[in-house]
Amino acid sequence: MRPPRGPAALAMVFGSVTLTTCVFPTERDDSVRVTVDPLPVLIRGTDTYATARAWRIVAAGDSQPIANVSFVWSSGDPLTATVDANGHVVGIKSGRTAIRAAAANFDKRATVGQITLRVSGPLEIDSIRPQTVKYGETVTIYGVGVDSLFQVTLGQGVLIPYFFSNTRDAAGYARNSFWVPPPAHSDSMFFIGNGVFGFSRDTVRVIRRDLYEPNETSPTRIDLETSRPFPGTILNVLLFLNPALSFEPLLRDVKQGADWYHLRQATTRDLTVVVNSDVPGTFQTFLTDSLGYRSSDTTYFLGRNAWTFGPQSHSCHGAAFGPKEAPAESTVVAFHNFADTALDAIAVYTREGRYALTVVEGYALSDKRIQRDAHEEDNFCDAADAKPILLGNLPNGTYLDTLAIENAHDVDWFRFNVPGSGAQPVRFRTAPRPLAAVDSSDIDLYVLNVPASGDTVMTGVAIARAGSTVDTTLTLAAPADYYAVVVDFAGIPTRYSLCIGFASTLLSPKCTALPAAAPVPLSAAQPQASVMRRTRLEAAIERRGPRLAPLRSAARWR
Repeated sequence: MRPPRGPAALAMVFGSVTLTTCVFPTERDDSVRVTVDPLPVLIRGTDTYATARAWRIVAAGDSQPIANVSFVWSSGDPLTATVDANGHVVGIKSGRTAIRAAAANFDKRATVGQITLRVSGPLEIDSIRPQTVKYGETVTIYGVGVDSLFQVTLGQGVLIPYFFSNTRDAAGYARNSFWVPPPAHSDSMFFIGNGVFGFSRDTVRVIRRDLYEPNETSPTRIDLETSRPFPGTILNVLLFLNPALSFEPLLRDVKQGADWYHLRQATTRDLTVVVNSDVPGTFQTFLTDSLGYRSSDTTYFLGRNAWTFGPQSHSCHGAAFGPKEAPAESTVVAFHNFADTALDAIAVYTREGRYALTVVEGYALSDKRIQRDAHEEDNFCDAADAKPILLGNLPNGTYLDTLAIENAHDVDWFRFNVPGSGAQPVRFRTAPRPLAAVDSSDIDLYVLNVPASGDTVMTGVAIARAGSTVDTTLTLAAPADYYAVVVDFAGIPTRYSLCIGFASTLLSPKCTALPAAAPVPLSAAQPQASVMRRTRLEAAIERRGPRLAPLRSAARWR
């Protein structure tokens, strides 16, 4: 048969070519894959748009984008989240579901893109770690929206936020940490935040003693050069902080307990140590440069040349000095240019409760109007030893200055030398310099002998003149050194003037001269009010004397 000729033949040939192209396509669908961009956590009732992309795989680890591709969207669980033909996603209920995208231009051999979407309420706790803690330790809460928590309780104990710990990542997952204080106990957490509240699924077990126990007979050692909890932040001044420590319940017939810390530093700096408690008036804190414990007779002991600082209990060169002071609500001790390499802090308590220990780099003030005076450092007698007042070298043999009790229950030590020989009459006076119309100060002045080696108690003449404006003259042996110690009985920051000088030259008007701005005048009734307040406080101390008696025996001190 002869092959056909003409248009009919050409049509047969081109038709054959067209048919061949349909049977052998150039697209290879098994080399096409689809990806879906990750979506952050979607809050119930809100919506977002998903984005898909198509890629042609040309070699291992190499792909090229394919343009103008249509996608078919689907949700693995439409009851959790729906998605329409445009990739519009709506969160329905809490849970996880797959959001898928397939390329409509290609057959089933093209790889489908898929992500897992989390739908959540505005605040959902996923987990809490660790699941067992002691007081003073932290727990971290993980989940959605937990960075918005503003109150968390655990078994009636309100947890304390750990600063700068609340974070959230780009996917919407957050975490938040809290200190666990007494009286928290094992339970699930109750939380409030971001307009919702509820209980966690996890239970946290609380061991009801703090993380530093036991530290009654052996101290917890804290290196202040490495213990900053928040370096590189505005709280970098904190050398140590734990607001969730515990005075543990005392065993039967045990009258008191103690928590002991040994603080070390390698640099000279201003340093403030703060101890405060939920049960004020039931504990006393002592700071000292030398403290030990004898297991043979279960007693604490001070070094032979030790100093101590603490309300109602001070020591100088190993000799005890116990001025009258109202019970302390807390202990705030600020040191200027403190160079000692070690400092022992011990809190003696009679009741269980939460307390906080804070060590600050800097000189903290209870009342910013009352600044550190020029005589600091003078919180302990060793500091006063370094800058004695030589009356014989002063004009008219008189020392006069306006000073400050900078913090509650602060003590100012002055070492002064009386020249000459035999007996010398020396006159003393303190005068309040209040910053308010009502004088809340209650200044006492004590004159003490410098203790001899081996003395366990300081001796001398105590002068108690609350807000005194009356000179007191003492006849002192000379030549000799003495200490003058100024204490505010009420434990209130205040300014005062101090005069020490030879009775023959010291005139009363000198103590009324105030280098700074003139003080607010006091009414005649205010000194009497100070005396009445002091009388009430002393009566209160006596009434609860049996309860505080163990503290006055200094927790088995010797």
